[in-house]
Amino acid sequence: MKKYLLFLILSMVFISACGDPEVDITGASYEPKIVVEGYLYPGEPVRDIRIMRNFKLNSVIDTSMLFIDNAIVSINGQPLLYNGLTRSYFSNSLSIEHGKKYELQVTASIDGEQLTASSSTVVPLQGFNVLTKNLGIYRYGIDTVLIKFNPSPLSDFYALSIIPDSASLNNFIYDNKFQPNVKIDNLIEFFNRFKFQSAYLLNITANPVDTVSYIIKGFDTWFYSSYRTIIYAGDKNFRDYVITAKRVREFDGNFHEPVLNFTGDGIGVFASAIKDTIYFSIVP
Repeated sequence: MKKYLLFLILSMVFISACGDPEVDITGASYEPKIVVEGYLYPGEPVRDIRIMRNFKLNSVIDTSMLFIDNAIVSINGQPLLYNGLTRSYFSNSLSIEHGKKYELQVTASIDGEQLTASSSTVVPLQGFNVLTKNLGIYRYGIDTVLIKFNPSPLSDFYALSIIPDSASLNNFIYDNKFQPNVKIDNLIEFFNRFKFQSAYLLNITANPVDTVSYIIKGFDTWFYSSYRTIIYAGDKNFRDYVITAKRVREFDGNFHEPVLNFTGDGIGVFASAIKDTIYFSIVP
């Protein structure tokens, strides 16, 4: 899910206008924005808070200018430090707790303009619990991979990242039931679409004594491999971003802005979630 979410955030960095598909976007005005990618997890240190910028449409993009390394970044008033290797901000002193509110504040200069952005997230309450983490070995198309977990109180959104440990042209499931006769050229061109799968569950009853079930479907697994599935019990910001950031076009062809929980000059995502990992294998 981390790679999937990073793909979503980067897809927004280069886009700063949307609307009627008949509108000539070459005439859209440009506004510099602070682009944020940040997630908090209870029991883990604050890390990988990325502060970036957007660019004008149809401009030559200098990727070396994408990340902002001199921003002033804080969470709940505590300054974050910058890691030049990961090009992200972190803190070794902040302790992320269940049910607590955290506010991100960012100040940065882009194209000579001093910009500010802020966003807050409330970490989901403790209670999310995966019943079985090691599910074992399953035969493709025959056995059913069933995930079960107890939900977190007040959390009604759960996202899943389903990633094979090994993915290549050799272990791709060519005789799958969903897209048979996949040509090698198409597989190579759209390889990551097959490799990185995700799903989400909406409107889950937030009762920790209940058991929530999700079946890993055939179109979630395209390779004979062991798999690592991360489940995220996300807050409202997590939910809004996953659901709306990539799906900005309506059925009638018009566009809408994704739900971005920022004030000031910020876009992107600042969210929190409880996460856990499940393992299983798919064999012929």
